[in-house]
Amino acid sequence: MVKVLKYIGYVLFFITMLLFFLPKTNLYYLAQQEMQKYEVNISQAKIEEKAFGLEMEHITITYKGIESAEIQKLESAFYLFYNTLNVYSIELSALVESYLPRKIKKLQVIYSVLQPLQINFEAEGEFGFAEGTFTIATRALLVHLKPSKIFLKEYKNSLRVLKKSENGEYYYEKSF
Repeated sequence: MVKVLKYIGYVLFFITMLLFFLPKTNLYYLAQQEMQKYEVNISQAKIEEKAFGLEMEHITITYKGIESAEIQKLESAFYLFYNTLNVYSIELSALVESYLPRKIKKLQVIYSVLQPLQINFEAEGEFGFAEGTFTIATRALLVHLKPSKIFLKEYKNSLRVLKKSENGEYYYEKSF
């Protein structure tokens, strides 16, 4: 019994040290290189590697040469069974202003090994509160939106794309 516990302890220690010494900055550059294949460019002013994650500030995202969003802060945490990405203070391009409010306070993306085929997310901003799931196997997106008063009043064209549920929430379904 002691040998089994010792073996489990060594394995857990090895995994922890592997995650601790993982070159997280290199993972970021690999992701940036992969995004460039789709003409998405990510540039940041400051990148800092943490013990189990990465923190970036003042990020600009461009798509096909058009500035699409500015992000004040991005924090990621890489654990073996649970990974998170927290994005704070997102300001979208003025091009989307006729469809959506430009400011998003917080976006949280969660991936867990317990649900390996799903990526869950939550977002809060001037549009209200949204939570959703992207199913990797079927490439299906489902978003539930609790719209704010501003969104209900000023963005009626965008509401037409959404379906309304019985409890007053809106949802959006799309397969890619």
